[in-house]
Formats: sequence, structure tokens, C-alpha cells
Amino acid sequence: MSVAIYLQTMELFIEVKGAVGLHSNLEQVDITQVLHCGGLLLCFTNNNRLVVWNPCLGETRWIHPKTTGYSSNFALGYQKNKSYHSYKILRCRHDFQLNNTSEIYEFGSDSWRVRDDIALDCKLTLPNQVSSQGNTFWLAEDRIFRNKRIVLSFDFTTERFKRFSLPKNPPSITSLSVVREEQLSVLSMHCFVSNKMQVWVSDKIDNDAVVLSWSKSFKVDFQAIDRRFQSFMVDEEKKVVLCCDSCPWIRSMVYTFGEDFDSYTETPYVQSMHLDFPPFIFSYVPSLVHIQQD
Repeated sequence: MSVAIYLQTMELFIEVKGAVGLHSNLEQVDITQVLHCGGLLLCFTNNNRLVVWNPCLGETRWIHPKTTGYSSNFALGYQKNKSYHSYKILRCRHDFQLNNTSEIYEFGSDSWRVRDDIALDCKLTLPNQVSSQGNTFWLAEDRIFRNKRIVLSFDFTTERFKRFSLPKNPPSITSLSVVREEQLSVLSMHCFVSNKMQVWVSDKIDNDAVVLSWSKSFKVDFQAIDRRFQSFMVDEEKKVVLCCDSCPWIRSMVYTFGEDFDSYTETPYVQSMHLDFPPFIFSYVPSLVHIQQD
């Protein structure tokens, strides 16, 4: 079972046990951003704290960064072992001198490791990311060739970044998604040139692959709409796309487009007070994976 989750903010109630474990109360925290992988959610609270959450089991664990005071990008993934998955968190730090350093947190040892040799060398064009088979993928921009956009991946087993090419010569690519946990998909649209949306799908993701092959899955003709979508979900068989507006402070809508639709549909949602990050749609598959406790 796959559940579509729309996230702008979520409220999480965490059980806080007393010193002797006889009493407990519930601490409410507001979540402003979520990363996901394998049924676990890495949540960022409105006071810049990190907590890992399994909504299916109701388990949580607070994560304490090794250092603070840096602008950082995070990713959640896992190392593939023969009998189990070892979950990790990647943190790419950026200071004012543009010195990039990476840190990796391991759940099993409850510790951070500094990795100077895997610094992030691309500019992530979107704060959102997608996860497939334990690895993380972003839309990124080359720091030297500014007009060159790529798919950047981090392999949590080898602890290395990889670069993949995007489809050649499509209109503006706005967002990245995953199809059935084994393929990538990108949404391409240029509202001011043509009222067409294109959905591209890659071949099956292989951990050893060095290139991705892309094919145009389908396109949608729609009425002129001045919107930019930073997250989406696609049903390739039914040729339907679910998109979320990237500017909730202007209009709070979820849009549904289809290849056979005469027009798109709009579904309003309740706008949150937290506007630090745009809304984010992703597919969540419930998991019975227990969160390793320190």
C-alpha cells in the first residue's frame, strides 16, 4: 500500500518519559520540512531540531547534530547489507567561505563522522529530494556551468555522489519524483511558451549505472496557468499527474492533470502559518522497520 502525503506542516506528539520511567507526557512539535526513505521520516521542527519518525509504529528518535551554526543540506538513506538496512543521515555543511564539509550519522553507533572527501560540489535547485532503494536524488546545477542542470545522487552504501544527465532539450524541468521505487520521473513545463506539460521517466535505477536513459511517458495540454510545481506524483499507467503549488502564500491548491482530461482540477488545502518551505507531495509506503535507539 502506498499513501500519498501532502506536507506543508505536520504536528507530531512525542512521548517524553520521566527519569524513572513511571510517568510520561506528550510534547507537541511543529514540523516544517520532511525527508523520507524506506518508511522513516526525518523531520525538521520549527525550532531547528531533528527527529526521526516512523508513523506506522509511532516510534521517534531525536538526532543531535555534531555542530551547529552552518547552512546545511540533509539526506536520509540506508546502506544495503545482506540481512538488514543500516540507516544513515548525510549532512552537507556550507560556511561563509564556501568551504564544504560532509558529515554522516549512523543510527547503529549514534555518532557522526566527518567526511572531507565527499563535499557537495553542486547547487541544489530545490530543497526537496526523492529516495529510491536507500539512495537520495536531487535536481542540481553545476557550479561552473551554471546552465547545466543534472540529477545528483548520493549512494549511502558507497558514500559517494553520482551525477546523471537529464532528458535532452525539454522545456523547463521543475521537479523530480520516483515511480514505483525503481525509476525517476521529471516534470517539464513552460507556461509562458506553450500550455503543455511533459512527463519523462527514466529506465530502471541500477546502483552500478553511470548513465540514465529517459523516455517521454506522456504529455498534457492544459489551459494557461501561471504556476510552478516543485513536487508531483505520477501514475504512469493512468497518465495522471498530481502537483502541488509551490507558492502557498499566493494560492493553496493541489492540481490534478491527465492526458485524457479536458481540463485540470483544483483541490484547495488549508494554508499553514509556517511558510519557510513550499509544500511537498511524496509517496509514503508504511514500514515495520524499527528505529534503532541510542
